[in-house]
Amino acid sequence: MKIKHLLFALLFSCYIKAQEAQLHYDFLPERQYTTFTFEFFKPDNLGSTFFFTDFNFGRSDSANLAYFEIARKFNIKNSFMDGLNFHIEYNDGFLMTDDKENSPENPLGFPINRAFLAGLGFPIKIGSFTLNTSYLYKNTHGSSGLDGQFTAVWFQNLFNNKVTVRGFLDFWSEDRADGSSKKAILLTEPQFLYNFSKNFSLGSEVEISNNFLPSEEFEVFPTIMAKYAF
Repeated sequence: MKIKHLLFALLFSCYIKAQEAQLHYDFLPERQYTTFTFEFFKPDNLGSTFFFTDFNFGRSDSANLAYFEIARKFNIKNSFMDGLNFHIEYNDGFLMTDDKENSPENPLGFPINRAFLAGLGFPIKIGSFTLNTSYLYKNTHGSSGLDGQFTAVWFQNLFNNKVTVRGFLDFWSEDRADGSSKKAILLTEPQFLYNFSKNFSLGSEVEISNNFLPSEEFEVFPTIMAKYAF
């Protein structure tokens, strides 16, 4: 427990400054809800800190999901690889059932099992495009064994900064719901934005997943989104 407390303290070791807010609308019939996202990214002399939180408003009376991730990267000075870093991260949240058809009459709440992650990261450069990758050990509460996660993050401005393409891809392992075995999960959320100014953008985010609860099928959910940068 002391090690976990130390990791959590390190995550908050630098000054936090808000960067942007996003509002998404999932318009497909099986969803039809809004999501508010707040995130920031702050580089410093030692590395960088990234934080985001999501609130899904999938009920008529309240939000039914609250989730956050906070990650800290520490630069590793070396002579053989530019951008090598040590990555630590903490994820946590909870989920409630919605109030759509076939939902329970009374809402049910479920924890999203907290997870601590640690590992190494480095950028992969392809021409002018940079893919920031991380290779992590994942300690999920209640897991029956070892788990890992690969994360890739990208950001690219195009057409004199009028268009932004960015997003992430996560690929990780976790226990199946019945505890019988492990499963591999894919989740990626590319965003395509038109920048009306340096502060305000409109566009779309597309959530693409496989084996991601509550479904174990390949699914695609596009959104309409607005972003305001502070």
